[in-house]
Amino acid sequence: SQGKAAASAAAVAVKQEVKEEVETTVTVKAPTEDNVNSAKEEEAEEKVSKTVKVSRKQKTKEAEMVPLRARTQGLRMLVGAHVSAAKGVFNSVNNSMHIGGNAFALFLKSQRKWDNPPLQDDHRDQFRAMCKEHEYDAAKHILPHGSYLVNLAQEDKAKAKQAYDSFLDDLRRCEALGIQLYNFHPGSANSTPHASAITRLASALTSALRATTTVTPVLETMCGHGSTIGGSLSEFKDLLAQIPADLHPRIGICIDTCHSFAAGYDLVSPTGFAAFMQEFEDLIGIQHLRALHLNDSKAPRGSKRDLHANIGTGFLGLRAFHNVMNEKRFEGVPMILETPIDRPEAKTATKDEGGEDGEAGQAKGKKKAPKKPAAAAGKLVADPSVWAKEIELLESLIGMDPEGEEFRALEARLADEGKEMREEQMEQYMRKLEADEKKAAKGSGAKKGQK
Repeated sequence: SQGKAAASAAAVAVKQEVKEEVETTVTVKAPTEDNVNSAKEEEAEEKVSKTVKVSRKQKTKEAEMVPLRARTQGLRMLVGAHVSAAKGVFNSVNNSMHIGGNAFALFLKSQRKWDNPPLQDDHRDQFRAMCKEHEYDAAKHILPHGSYLVNLAQEDKAKAKQAYDSFLDDLRRCEALGIQLYNFHPGSANSTPHASAITRLASALTSALRATTTVTPVLETMCGHGSTIGGSLSEFKDLLAQIPADLHPRIGICIDTCHSFAAGYDLVSPTGFAAFMQEFEDLIGIQHLRALHLNDSKAPRGSKRDLHANIGTGFLGLRAFHNVMNEKRFEGVPMILETPIDRPEAKTATKDEGGEDGEAGQAKGKKKAPKKPAAAAGKLVADPSVWAKEIELLESLIGMDPEGEEFRALEARLADEGKEMREEQMEQYMRKLEADEKKAAKGSGAKKGQK
């Protein structure tokens, strides 16, 4: 594991250097009279130093091809992350390999706009070829995520058609790519009753299933904020009741650990987790469990806030993920990390943290360039090594004794990392509860006054 950590650190370090050119010394062989005419004779080598300019951009590209960690072969728990598919869906395969994922999610098109170009044939073929080369079963290991714009429970007819068309287009992209699972948010009732919104969702899903043949839409559990559908497991029962029984095998559910915890379910204690799973079985049926999103929660249980945290640092804590990674019913389904990976850029500040001089080693007397700000105030950059470490962490929990010293030390370290964040979020949550109570009391007083 130390070797993997070193490789990860080296890859990240190289990635920070992008465009400059540097000089590096390499050794080349110079031929002599003895070795030109006979290859059998002992070579006489004359070492000549030659300066060659190497693009750091090229070195960065080469470093990025080295995986941050190797995939763990033979596991039944298929952990991965939602990786980038920028510049072509086929790139998602390498991005998953890079972090050692045994499953992965991606966007099939831009999730923040309605108009998107069609899937290119060569991108489709490359995706299929790369899945085969790297032994990803597209039908079982890959879980695309739907557009954030799509609301199949939409009441407005024009907007509902726009949402349905985009949804159906994604399902057809899945079938072209050989993907059989497609994750999406159930949508929102907006100002309409939940029951009527669920009916509209059921109608749209039924139409989409009739228009396709192999793909399974996978509805995600939600945090229960506002008018969103899917905070309660009972809403999925109501949905299934309005979809023809012959289509039920092609309806899946994705448990998002952060969302369900924020909705009020106890996933932390072994008894609470067991009760949640029993409720899932009773209301929906375990056969509909097709995927998981693995996220800790910045906000406390029942907060109805969708705030993802890194594994073990939030209010779910490492105990919840020990429950997940040792649940036999989760074997063989894709488990996808959606945890934060944005980190500040590498610091460029001087010792006093005031910033970096624009030109190092300037001649005396020359005016200095303006100071560059330290990274603390700079932009954030994505660091996929976070996911590589979290995949390794989650896989290590399989079979680990939750009462043993190893687990307790790991749990304490991660909890300490998130302590400040949890305290801040709990303070915000308590202030909100207090404000809600005052608002409710004020409303109750106004009603009494009207009588």
